[in-house]
Amino acid sequence: MTPTSPPRASTIAHAVVPAEQGDLPLTSARAGGTGAAVVIMPSAFGIGPDLEAQMEELAAEASAVVAFDPFFRDDSGLAPYEDRPRIMARLKALDRARTYRDLRAAIDWARGQVPGSPVVMLGICFGGPFALQAAADGAVDAVVTWHGSRMENHLERVAEMRCPMHHHIGAVDPVVPPAALEQLRAAFAGRPDVRLFVHEGATHGFSHRAAPQAYETRAEQAGMASVRELVNATSTPTRTRHRPE
Repeated sequence: MTPTSPPRASTIAHAVVPAEQGDLPLTSARAGGTGAAVVIMPSAFGIGPDLEAQMEELAAEASAVVAFDPFFRDDSGLAPYEDRPRIMARLKALDRARTYRDLRAAIDWARGQVPGSPVVMLGICFGGPFALQAAADGAVDAVVTWHGSRMENHLERVAEMRCPMHHHIGAVDPVVPPAALEQLRAAFAGRPDVRLFVHEGATHGFSHRAAPQAYETRAEQAGMASVRELVNATSTPTRTRHRPE
């Protein structure tokens, strides 16, 4: 009988922080990394085993990786990838201003776990516009987005988004049509620290390993590589001036 390695101990932990109308649930991973912390706004599907696996992988280099549940007040937990009506209901009911305050609470918690650590924000799907807002507010030191949706509608403060950013977009993503992509390119023209990656053959949701109808390996791995790159590039004393909420 061929011997097998013992299962790897999980680095996933859970915590809560005070928030409006309840306690904000956080999922975190730490695995000995020493780079910048990562704060994740997940897609509208929530935090599933596939995202937790990505968090554990990133924690090998990041000092802490933290994700929060934007829907904990009304529809907490993981939604199946095939349950589109539930996803649309979640997004329609979302109080975006309050959710942004939840994001800021998660960022503050991450900074408290590793005092002095820079923070890289990863915005997935509807988290993309929130990442842009965090960049404009000086709340984070770098941004990565994976198939960010409707970001072209949130460019009015682009001059204030001074941190490095990597945006990953599927070439056949119906949520980011060519016109939207061109708006993003124009908004960030002349910014060598802002990079747009357009992945041939990738559609919306390409980062979701458990969604075979959308997952695209090369695009997802490129997105992971961007997070690692910025985690290491910003793992020096914080450069961004963090302005109050």
